[in-house]
Amino acid sequence: MIEIQMLRRLMIWVVPYWTMLAFAIISLITIAVTTSLLPLFIKPLLDNILTSQHGLEEFQFALLAILGLLITRSLASFSCSYATSWISGKVGIDLRRTLFDKLLALPLSYPKETNSDKLNINLFSEIEHATDSIAQILIIFVKEILTITGLLIVMILLNWEFSFMGFLIAVVIGLIMQFVSQASNSYQKVPSLLITPTFLTSCKHIKSIKLDGSQSQESQHFCNSIDHQRNLALKQVVAKTFSKTIAFIMIATILTVFFFLFKQQISLGMMTVGDASALITAVLMLVLPVRRVLNIQTSPQNKFQVIHNVDALLAQQNETDSGKVEIANARGQIRFEEINAGNYSQTCPPLFNLTLTIQPGEIIALPGSSQGQERTLIDLIARFIHPASGRILFNDIDIATIKLADLRAKISWITPDTRLLNDTIAANIAYGTMRCATEASIMKVARTCHVTTFAREMPHGLQTRIDNQDIKFTENQRQRILIARALLKNPAIVIIDETTSVFDTDCRLVNNALDALIQNRTTLIASSQPNMLGKAHRIIKLT
Repeated sequence: MIEIQMLRRLMIWVVPYWTMLAFAIISLITIAVTTSLLPLFIKPLLDNILTSQHGLEEFQFALLAILGLLITRSLASFSCSYATSWISGKVGIDLRRTLFDKLLALPLSYPKETNSDKLNINLFSEIEHATDSIAQILIIFVKEILTITGLLIVMILLNWEFSFMGFLIAVVIGLIMQFVSQASNSYQKVPSLLITPTFLTSCKHIKSIKLDGSQSQESQHFCNSIDHQRNLALKQVVAKTFSKTIAFIMIATILTVFFFLFKQQISLGMMTVGDASALITAVLMLVLPVRRVLNIQTSPQNKFQVIHNVDALLAQQNETDSGKVEIANARGQIRFEEINAGNYSQTCPPLFNLTLTIQPGEIIALPGSSQGQERTLIDLIARFIHPASGRILFNDIDIATIKLADLRAKISWITPDTRLLNDTIAANIAYGTMRCATEASIMKVARTCHVTTFAREMPHGLQTRIDNQDIKFTENQRQRILIARALLKNPAIVIIDETTSVFDTDCRLVNNALDALIQNRTTLIASSQPNMLGKAHRIIKLT
């Protein structure tokens, strides 16, 4: 059955939109009521047509009532679909935003240690399954249950003796339909991929096939695979068709017995044709809601796994910050004292007994090694990871005691392939903690990093959007924007990370912008490019 805890979780997300939820519930109640009342008006309509026992006014009233019920039900159905889709969309936005904020707050080691990158991506794409369950549960608990209740009341009013049998028949038919549906779903379609491995293997080893003269054998093997696929597909079609045929025969037999009993009652004068037609209509209308209620155990259950995964991610501990010290004026001195540390990534080996002092304004190059210890070193500075032993001093203060936000405010980490926001050039420069920077300060760094060189040629200058379809930014233009972003932060420490891609230092303007960024600032350059190594005061190889 549906888990109570999951229902509570869903309600927590839905409650902020209670007005639209109330509108959806009213629409569902309207659908249930109009559906239940329909058989009541079928009785006088048919009695009037077949026996002419009632006057024209009653016939017209029944006809108009049925028309009104159908129109009202259609409008309520539209309102319900709109309301539930609106709620699902809003809850989906809230969940995705909450998950994204959580991922930003998690320690850097989380996705690496848990190997959960793929899980998190799937969570974002599967949120829709969880939000769909909101509409499904509303429909089951409001519309279907009320429809079943209403139709049972109508059947009792029409003929209480047949009401129980009619309900039992509806349940039996619903169970048969559910069984057939589950049986059909259990037979997976035969994928064309069954023959794909044979085809790909032959293409991969085509040289060997030609040299060995085995074309005829490979062709026969391929034909055998195709024939096996055909036989398997035929068996599945036979199984599905046979189960549907048996179900149809059972339902037809049940309805035949039901109609025979009705005929007897009509012959004995115990009910009219209108009564029988109304009861049959009610029974047939009961089948679908009964089937949906019976299917409640399995229908939303697979979607609740998404909710479990969301809760598991939200329960993860955020990046901890035990620092209390604030730094007013940072000189940029960094000292590593007997550091032993391992990175969160299995591909980056640990550092052993590292002792190193970097003076304020000194530029250190860390050539990329095959083992990648330079990534471990720069991760330690930004406190993305913590040393197993030893300590790191920034301005003679242990960085473990510095407030995390304060420490990172003094560091600019720049990589050439950093993604720009789909916003204006100015907004991409004034990024993060600097988003409230003045226009004058933005213009100053843009001029220093030669961003204005190309921005002034654009129709809106620094207010030109990056995602403008009519304007194509070159790679070195994007890099100059990134350098301007780092310069606006006015950091004490600059980390230039070229471990995944490199700056276009052959471009004079990019090179000048980098020089302006690292001037009089403590800089660590993780690169093996000669142009970048030439900027360093010292080159340190970590082994």
